Amino acid sequence: MSRKNKVLVIGNPGGLVDPDHWERFATYYDVIQYDFESQDEFHEALSYGSCSEISGIVRLGLRTPPTAANVGQGWTRLAMKHFPLTLRVIVNFGHGFEEEDIEGLNIRGIKFYNSCGGSESTATIGTYLIIAAFRNLSRYERMLRSGQFLPALRESLSSALDVQNKHIGVIGMGAIGQTLAMQVAALGMHVHAVDRPSLRTIIEDPVKWPGQLKIQVHDTIDLLIPQVDCIVLTCPYSTETHHLLSRERFQSMKKGVRIINIARGKCMDEEALCEAIDQGIVGGVGLDVYENEPQISARLLEKQDSVTLLPHVGGLTVDAMAKHAQICLDKIDKYLSRDKST
Repeated sequence: MSRKNKVLVIGNPGGLVDPDHWERFATYYDVIQYDFESQDEFHEALSYGSCSEISGIVRLGLRTPPTAANVGQGWTRLAMKHFPLTLRVIVNFGHGFEEEDIEGLNIRGIKFYNSCGGSESTATIGTYLIIAAFRNLSRYERMLRSGQFLPALRESLSSALDVQNKHIGVIGMGAIGQTLAMQVAALGMHVHAVDRPSLRTIIEDPVKWPGQLKIQVHDTIDLLIPQVDCIVLTCPYSTETHHLLSRERFQSMKKGVRIINIARGKCMDEEALCEAIDQGIVGGVGLDVYENEPQISARLLEKQDSVTLLPHVGGLTVDAMAKHAQICLDKIDKYLSRDKST
């Protein structure tokens, strides 16, 4: 009989994972549930305690026991020197990974995965923000709530724009960007993207990509920007994408361009964005992420007429959380190649 792999599970599977699936998972692995009351206690368990022989760690979310210490962003960086030599794989709940020590994990030979269960949910929020930015929906809702029903109608007649036949640049064609591209194309928008070998592989594969969805590709982001009526950021954050939308790039955009960010706040220079709004370059904005969240720029909060703001809820739905958890278990299961004879 083969020895079971030990797996540390951070987070409560209840309400996220199908009970039968969880029962099978707990049968095939020696599951250790995270319940450490402090970060030091967690690190001690990794170094020489109950977790010193684990093969994998799967983080199912934020719902740790009430008395346990939270495991937030950057937890792998803090725990790096305590990870046991037996650790082979970590699966982290969620899309972002910029706070984690990926380089350190690679050096240690520890494979790191994220889950992408919120791709559809996040893309849908992006599509909503695009429509809101063109149609000024947030402004009209505020007017209605303040008793200006008829004035809102008149303003909409003179300022709201349809998304149909508008050109949109999707910056970042991963799972979220691809889903959003399909959604906005269905609305009649013309999709543009920056040329990449990975993008070509996707859009030239009739199995992966709907043949009727055409994407106009550009060699660089600077060639794309002046051609589109809307720019949506769906890219991961890195040193290369820090302030991807900068003061210089705002100056090269079409007058009245709409700006949407569902990626990471630091991908855009928010001060430069506010300047571009004041200059009349940017005609509408939809944001679900912020440069210094949860703190929101006072200048953005003041611009109620042209900016729709959401509190980073893009991928946060009941359905998305369940998908994340399922992906987490499937990924660690596939990597560890469980022994069904145990």
